[in-house]
Amino acid sequence: MRLRTLSYLVATLFALVPTTASAQATRPADAQFVASSRGQVFYWAGCDGWKSLSKRNLRWFRSATEAQAAGYRPSTARGCAPQLDTALIRPSVNGTAQCVVARIIDGDTFQCEGGSRVRLLLVDADETGQSIYADSATLLLRRLMPPGSRVTLRFDTELYDRSRRILAYVYSGDVLVNRALVRAGFAQVAVYPPNVARIDEIRAAVDTARAEKRGVWNGSAFQCTPADYRAGRCR
Repeated sequence: MRLRTLSYLVATLFALVPTTASAQATRPADAQFVASSRGQVFYWAGCDGWKSLSKRNLRWFRSATEAQAAGYRPSTARGCAPQLDTALIRPSVNGTAQCVVARIIDGDTFQCEGGSRVRLLLVDADETGQSIYADSATLLLRRLMPPGSRVTLRFDTELYDRSRRILAYVYSGDVLVNRALVRAGFAQVAVYPPNVARIDEIRAAVDTARAEKRGVWNGSAFQCTPADYRAGRCR
């Protein structure tokens, strides 16, 4: 009789103590996305689709980038996908915006959290596969503004290119990334009026890189420009 009573008391005590797994069911204040530790997709926390998941297996994330870095893909269920429309950057003439870097696409293009793609103004780096300097430009961009970091976008007069990428001068802290790229010798000037607000600054950085034989200027330079490469005019 005493043994059964003791067993009952022990079971009751364990039932009253919260476990680590059940504590995961509580949504952290800054969490925006959720997934199951046994699943492959993540959900926007404002939808109902994830609420059928086992509370013991919930994993919470502050951003879509964080969830994707953990190996999850976005849910395609209606209303449960990351809220891209509200997160898209909407540029304005001579205005500014903040961007959290999601991924570096190549040496002069990257993507912000929310889906907006940004093209650096006034510079043109070698295309992927064109030369070793294409990789150098990409690596420099990733070092200056790694995924997860916050950068400031400053806009000129024309806001988008033909591919609907946002055109911007990009600041990582006090560093103008556009200028840093050409100063290292990993890109050339690309002028597309009317976006010329910082053209003198960018050209001066290119002149310095050329004089110091940095990057491409240490060898044959741009025998095939990125624009020519894209057009298929290089042999």
